[in-house]
Amino acid sequence: MAYKMKLKLNVQAWLRANWRTLTMFGVMLVGFGWMLYWQLQPLTNGYSANELQTMRASSSLTYIFHHPINAPFTLLAHALLLLDNHLLMLRLTSVIFGLTTISIFFWLVRHWHDERSAFLGTLVFGTSAWFVHGARLGTPDVLLLLLLALVACGTWLKQRPRAVPLFACFILAAGLAYVPGMIWFIAAGVVWRWKTIDKIFNKQLWMVSLGALLLLVTLAPLGWAIYKTPHIAKELVGLPLNGWPQVLPTIRSIVEVPVYIFLRGPFAPEHWVGRVPLLDAFSVAMCCIGAYLYARHFKLARAKATLTILAIGTILSGLGGAVSLTLLVPFLYLLVATGIGFMLDRWWVVFPRNVIAQGIGLGLVGLAVLVSCWYSLTAYFVVWPNTPTTKAIFVVSSDTIKK
Repeated sequence: MAYKMKLKLNVQAWLRANWRTLTMFGVMLVGFGWMLYWQLQPLTNGYSANELQTMRASSSLTYIFHHPINAPFTLLAHALLLLDNHLLMLRLTSVIFGLTTISIFFWLVRHWHDERSAFLGTLVFGTSAWFVHGARLGTPDVLLLLLLALVACGTWLKQRPRAVPLFACFILAAGLAYVPGMIWFIAAGVVWRWKTIDKIFNKQLWMVSLGALLLLVTLAPLGWAIYKTPHIAKELVGLPLNGWPQVLPTIRSIVEVPVYIFLRGPFAPEHWVGRVPLLDAFSVAMCCIGAYLYARHFKLARAKATLTILAIGTILSGLGGAVSLTLLVPFLYLLVATGIGFMLDRWWVVFPRNVIAQGIGLGLVGLAVLVSCWYSLTAYFVVWPNTPTTKAIFVVSSDTIKK
């Protein structure tokens, strides 16, 4: 009885201390949910061949067992297809993963920086065109965004070095192991948090052993699939299936990744508009400030994690395998959120007590954020679906059902 009363008081105290953040997050999540669902089916007047292929890959549990690549997506899509046998369920699957990513992004920026940075940074990230494309397209590419969840789980483990966070890391790692390219980041995460993991092993061996056993059981279907079809292993590590990467073209492709981000985007009509860069002018400026700050304070765990992931992700994106630029997007916007937070902090230092000046500074940054959001949403909802190359991709009838 005393324990329940203490727990109730702790929950009430936590709610009183965090009600503003919770309200802000709730309003944002509802807004993003509406945005991602709005015109989800009619925007493109059809579906792409990749979405149809994903639907067929999700139609049977037997097929998923023998072809388990991107299983977290295909399993959830399979469950939704049982409710309604329609291609729209594939896009709803991506929306669910997209909203999950937004929630994790908000928590991570709030934990690392402050409430203002979390709010404004999440607005810019959640409305960024490449994120919206990935979170509304019915393909497993959206799973690459969940690398952010692995970083958040590692951060939680560092904050609370106990068995429950480690158990959650095991579960998350088991799911992400089915996603191409993620094995490298899982291995890096183990190295990153090895001291904490070893400490928990020594204190709560039984709980950690249970998590490790569950991890092995979850990975058993993947191991069996690799044994039966060895080329799956090649796809999992991020290599292209049609031969091994050649040195000079691969180097050129890796060098092109930052060009796609800052100067001239890739030609990918299913995901993108023309050849515009991934980041708009405001996001580029904030990203550069954030990258400078992280490089300057590289000893910080979050700086090491973010910059290392961007470096490895750039290489994987340039290999020509299943790892796309989507993997980099949340971490680029972590730098954007860091840059926004830095600009506001500097303004507060100059005007520590002048409320009017603080309001003007916050208003100017907020206006720049809104312009960035408007630009990205216009590019996606207005320009992209009316581009001839886009119309040529989305030609599969919306009435198509699985065979």
